[in-house]
Amino acid sequence: MSRIQVTIPASTTNLGPGFDVLGMALKLYNTVEMGLSAFGLRIQIEGEGADVLARDKDNLVYRAARLVFEHLGEQPPPMSIRLINHIPLARGLGSSGTAAIGGMMAANAISGAGLTRNDILRMAAEMDGHPDNVAASIFGGVVIASLDEPGQDVAYMKFLPPKPIDVVVVVPDFQLLTSDARAILPMSVDLHKAVFNIGRSSLLVAALATGDFTLLGIATDDRLHQPYREKLIPGMSDVFMAAKSVGEDVAVALSGAGPSIVAFCTGSNSDRVGESMNQAYLRHNINSRVMILNIDKEGAVVC
Repeated sequence: MSRIQVTIPASTTNLGPGFDVLGMALKLYNTVEMGLSAFGLRIQIEGEGADVLARDKDNLVYRAARLVFEHLGEQPPPMSIRLINHIPLARGLGSSGTAAIGGMMAANAISGAGLTRNDILRMAAEMDGHPDNVAASIFGGVVIASLDEPGQDVAYMKFLPPKPIDVVVVVPDFQLLTSDARAILPMSVDLHKAVFNIGRSSLLVAALATGDFTLLGIATDDRLHQPYREKLIPGMSDVFMAAKSVGEDVAVALSGAGPSIVAFCTGSNSDRVGESMNQAYLRHNINSRVMILNIDKEGAVVC
C-alpha cells in the first residue's frame, strides 16, 4: 500500500471558562506519514521535538497506531513513520492530541479498519484523557465536547464563527507538562465558581456562534483553572493585562494547560497585541515567540 499522510491542526482549548469542554482548531499543523516497512519499525522526526521524541515503540504516534490494530485483534506490521512537527511541545497547543489522531487515522487507512471519525474521537479522547483538544483537531472550527466516562462516545458539536477572528498565540520559552498543570487544580470547587464559569462559557459560545463579539473580553474570564495555573507560569497576569491594554476588543486566555497564552482579536490590532504580550514576558526575563493564526475549518485531513 502507498504511504498515508495525515495533516492535523493544533488546538487551543478551554478558551478561558470552558474547562475540558471547549476547543478551537488553529492553522498550525503536524503531519504524520505512515507506510509499511521491510526493515522493521523506522521513525523519522523533523521540526518540533526532533531532539527529544522517542523513535521506538514508545513513540506516541506508534502507540496510537497500535491501538487501531489491537482493535482489529492484530499485531501492528513493521511500519515506516515520518513526523513533520510545527506545533510546539508541552505548550498547551494540543501536540500530543495531534500525535494520537495522526497515528490512529493513518493506521486506520493502512489497515482498512473502517473506523469513523467518531470512533477515532472516542479512542483519542480516552488516550489523551479529555475530548476538547482532540475533537477540535479532528473536526476543525470551534467544538463543544462532552465526555462522561473514558471509553464512552463523546457528545460534540462543531460550529464556525460567522465573522473573522485572529488568534494571537504567545509561546514562552519553557514547557509545562499537562500532568503538572492538572495536579495543581483542586479536586472540588464551590458552587459560586461553578456558576460563574457556566455563565461565562455560555456567553463565550453565544458570542463566537453569532459573531457578536461585544462581550468576548468578559466571556473568557475563568475561576476554575487559570487562577491556580498562574502559579506555574511566571508573568501570566502581566501578559493578560498587556493584551487587554491594547484595546477593549481583545479577549485573552490560557491556551489549554499552558504555558502559551492566546488573545482573540476582532479588530486590526493583532500585531500590537502580540508585541505587547511579548514585551510583558520579557519584563519577567522570559523569551517568547508570537504567532498570529486563523481558525482551521476542516480538521484532520487524510491523503
